[in-house]
Amino acid sequence: MAEYQVSVHYSEGTVLYLEADSPEQAEAKAQEILDEHAEAYYPKEYAPNPVHRESMVVEALEWEGG
Repeated sequence: MAEYQVSVHYSEGTVLYLEADSPEQAEAKAQEILDEHAEAYYPKEYAPNPVHRESMVVEALEWEGG
């Protein structure tokens, strides 16, 4: 059986609920979380090697629960 290198793309949108003093501060906090924690998980047996990553904060809206 042959081994193949296969490139994949993964896209996901997530909503975070953060406490902040302003929409700008909420967006900054969200960006910090993205920079530190956003990643796809692949088992080590597949030897994942990330070669590209994009992230962005889309919007911050005041939330009154729900």
